[in-house]
Amino acid sequence: MKIATITCQHVYNYGATLQAYALQSYLESLGHEAEIIDYRLPTHMRYEIFTPYPQGRIYEAVKKIPLLRYVVCPYRNRMMWLTWGRKKAFDAFDARYLHLSSRIYRSIEELRQDPPRADIYVAGSDQIWNTFSENGRSPAYYLDFGQNVKRVAYAASLATPEIAPGWEHFVRGEVSKFDAVSVREKTGVELLQRLGIGDVRQVLDPVFLLPREKWQRMADMAKRYNKIKGPYVFLYDFLGNDNEIRRFAKSFSESNGYKIVSVNDFARRDYADININDAGPLEFLSLLSGAQCVISNSFHATAFSVIFQKDFYTFGLVGHHNSSRMTDFLSGLGLGGRYNPQSMPGSDLDYVKASGLLEEQIDESKAFLKSAVQ
Repeated sequence: MKIATITCQHVYNYGATLQAYALQSYLESLGHEAEIIDYRLPTHMRYEIFTPYPQGRIYEAVKKIPLLRYVVCPYRNRMMWLTWGRKKAFDAFDARYLHLSSRIYRSIEELRQDPPRADIYVAGSDQIWNTFSENGRSPAYYLDFGQNVKRVAYAASLATPEIAPGWEHFVRGEVSKFDAVSVREKTGVELLQRLGIGDVRQVLDPVFLLPREKWQRMADMAKRYNKIKGPYVFLYDFLGNDNEIRRFAKSFSESNGYKIVSVNDFARRDYADININDAGPLEFLSLLSGAQCVISNSFHATAFSVIFQKDFYTFGLVGHHNSSRMTDFLSGLGLGGRYNPQSMPGSDLDYVKASGLLEEQIDESKAFLKSAVQ
């Protein structure tokens, strides 16, 4: 079978890129030809220097006077220059590991006019159905294009305990067209069931479809950072606006005598001992797998902490409605005490129990996907 997947792969985000690769890789291991539809929302163009993000008056002014983009956009995106090495690392990973469609799609209209050729479409994981973001409001992520194809949702994430007001009818209409539906969170199952959509399965994020050994081999191919010496805390503070994660990381570091190594998105974290702004997906895996402890507010940093069986602490993203993706995942493994900790727990990290629960969920997830793409 030829399978075309769609997800948020072009956002220069570690988790988004690695889960896109994982789903593609697992489908290929089943003997299918897998291709990722290269779909790019305007809000995903983080390194498109002369592309204004669609935000208010600035965006409207640039639309009316196109020449303004050469003044406004480089200024607004000035932090991109500091992390250009990061972009190069992501682009190199994409070129080597991701099998992207030959065409780049930038709108649902383009997808409908020239849909990718495949036997099966799979709406992949990550926050593609989060209606509080642009992703969950785009018909593209609900496979609303193409004719005479089977439509499958694998681990689609609604990410939140509720659907944005006014978007219930949209979600119900779009999801009801699928031949098989699975979501990543328990709360996602409950949300869709309340909309009248039955037979929804809960499955794991695609990164769990691949064994730890495969991820470790990829981590071993990353470049090394000689400035890191001795044990360290891997910090992935995504937004840098949470005083609680700052307080906890500093306290943990001081108590254990570990350096804080921060992998940054655009801005450095001033409370870290070492800031790294040129890490690609391979370096993310390598730095995380080599750490003594992982402190983050990232779902996929948490997921890979479990895969590599690291000591870890997870915080919610301040100002976002997407914490259910963390709490549902951790509670399902008996690791809920590692979410938003007020202090450093003792010996509550039971990977013997968690691994047993995880293996059951992996088997169920693989069984769903194998059946859905027959």
